[in-house]
Amino acid sequence: MKKTLFKFVFTGLAALAIAAGLSSCNKAGSGSKNARTIIVGTGTAYNPYCYLDGDGNLVGYEKDVLDAIDELLPQYTFKYETFDFSNILLALSGGKVDIGAHQYEESEERRKNYLFSEETYNSFITHIVVLKDRTDINSFDDLIGKTVHLSVGDNSAATILKYNEGAAPDRQIKTFMAKSLQSEQLVAGLKNHQFDATFMPLLDLDKDNREYGDILKAVGEPLNSSFSYFVFRKGDTELQQAIDGALGQLKESGRLSEIAVKDLGRDTTKGE
Repeated sequence: MKKTLFKFVFTGLAALAIAAGLSSCNKAGSGSKNARTIIVGTGTAYNPYCYLDGDGNLVGYEKDVLDAIDELLPQYTFKYETFDFSNILLALSGGKVDIGAHQYEESEERRKNYLFSEETYNSFITHIVVLKDRTDINSFDDLIGKTVHLSVGDNSAATILKYNEGAAPDRQIKTFMAKSLQSEQLVAGLKNHQFDATFMPLLDLDKDNREYGDILKAVGEPLNSSFSYFVFRKGDTELQQAIDGALGQLKESGRLSEIAVKDLGRDTTKGE
């Protein structure tokens, strides 16, 4: 009787263990076999959004938001490829990446060529920034005849170039057009008078002042007020809608705001 009962219990436990093992294997196998690998194109020199830490690992707000999205979407596995800012959308067009992630603002030209997320994940309010010892630049009009730094593809560049198109020759703003510069290069350019002003959010201004000795200030009204979006190839609506759904969940739960406070020092998800 005891042997029979022991045998029954042992056999039952063994069967449960095997069933659990098969369930676990099937779950893992389903994810590995059926999950679509999503290649995210981002940058490495835009602290605190996307940059490399001391060990060469990709970190920052951009990465943390995408990792949180990835956790909510078992049908996808995110992998990351890094590029210069100016090459990310080229890689997206060429099919090398599936998502462009570098604090992209919308513009008419970009909307023609790419699909944008409907949900935003960061505010991007851009201010005129100059050295604190400058007393001659206090508003947009004071930029006339001066030289400003512009990043290729940035909304600030679009705003200044559009202004120049409609301005008389004696009302032009001179431009120093470059790829997205690191903070050290921006500060050096202002100090060396390569350009008189640049444009950045208050978050970047605070970071650069902490790093370079409180030498910068924002002047006048904001140049642009917009939000950041993830960018996809035209027609990839399934991926876009999945990302939007996950972003909506992160907003509703408050987790997106928590990530912003952790990485950026303030909740910039709804506007600065």
